Amino acid sequence: MKVYDAPHIRNVALVGHSGAGKTQLASAMLFDADAVSRLGHVDEGTAVTDFDEEEIARRHTLSASPAYAEWQKTKINLIDTPGMANFFSDTCSAMRVADAAVVVVDAVHGAEVITERVWDEAAALGLPCVVVLNRLDRARGKSATFARVAAKRVRTNRGPHSASDRRRGRTARSR
Repeated sequence: MKVYDAPHIRNVALVGHSGAGKTQLASAMLFDADAVSRLGHVDEGTAVTDFDEEEIARRHTLSASPAYAEWQKTKINLIDTPGMANFFSDTCSAMRVADAAVVVVDAVHGAEVITERVWDEAAALGLPCVVVLNRLDRARGKSATFARVAAKRVRTNRGPHSASDRRRGRTARSR
């Protein structure tokens, strides 16, 4: 196994509401990075990060699951987190060790309860976030409305600009 020094390792938590597509996104990222040879699917029970029998049967992530890929000589540790309220503590734990969060939002349903909770947790931790709007092909025009709501939310609740700022305890508001 290849050894990476600290500047070449990134921990990224995939967070969001249950059913938003976090696990499928993780599978696609791993496939695109050539970390796996076959694209896994949640519906078929072949997703890399959902390997527990209960997770496969329920088609929901029940605990945080790590996976990794190399991208441009950097090891990216993906942490696929559960989106159900019962397992939110696993999501929070993953966010505490992450350098950044990918907030996955279903474009059809928009920002749901857990989406708001992970956004607030990321802000409290000073965790940089990127929002991935999933299932745009099914949204039927809702993406423009979501984009306006998200832009307003981001402007009122900015976190740090980079992971190095977060480690130093600096936020966008403290500059």
